[in-house]
Amino acid sequence: MNDTPLYYCIAHAPFDWKMPNFMTMLGSGDYVPESGLAMSKLLTPEQALRNRYLGEYLALFEIRRMLIASKAEGFVGFCHYRRFALTDPVGTLAGFNYHAHPDVLAQVRPEHFYADGKTPIVPIAVTFAGSIMQQYQSSCVLRDLLTFFGDAIDCGVITDLEAANFLSGNTFIPAPTVAYIPVSWFVEIVHALELVMSRYYRHHHIEREGYLARSMAFCCERLQAFLLAKHILAWGADQVISRPLVLLDAKLPRP
Repeated sequence: MNDTPLYYCIAHAPFDWKMPNFMTMLGSGDYVPESGLAMSKLLTPEQALRNRYLGEYLALFEIRRMLIASKAEGFVGFCHYRRFALTDPVGTLAGFNYHAHPDVLAQVRPEHFYADGKTPIVPIAVTFAGSIMQQYQSSCVLRDLLTFFGDAIDCGVITDLEAANFLSGNTFIPAPTVAYIPVSWFVEIVHALELVMSRYYRHHHIEREGYLARSMAFCCERLQAFLLAKHILAWGADQVISRPLVLLDAKLPRP
């Protein structure tokens, strides 16, 4: 791959390690990175702070509009400043993620982020002990997820049967926002997510405290997992690179 890949790294606060040069930094909330883009500049400062309940999805909504405006084609990649989808994971596997000290990032070759530039790179699907509803209820409020998927049905994004099968199942893709996928996938998926989130916020959102303040983002993550899985199935599951994500943790021993 000769051309510089289209790749965004989203961060909400400063961090101490260097990202690859081909990535465009995007600061969410009021964070303004030294180079790249900042939501507080792209939107009004007040709008940018909506990330407190929308999480990284506020940034993804804006990236979708930028990609459409620039008539982008091909593939686009996304990572968080400490979470990555790599063709060759680094670190130590624990659960369904690899964990590594940030110093390891300097050893990762650029092509491990985007492969040949025309093959999707996605997180693995994880099977949990209980249903998706039970998994969600274990740390959040199930009412929010059920209502959110009800709005997705009303918006025509998902059918009743699809919602029933997915929510009663026990497998989904955690952190589907971290991937390298066709621009067309991203634009279609994020348009659907923004449509559902807008309806949910207008009619059904309940403000919650602490960790649960981002309940809409958590619901969006589950719906995105379903929509991404549909695209993977249509593309051919054997034609994508599916790996556990890599999480950076500065508390781990240096390599």
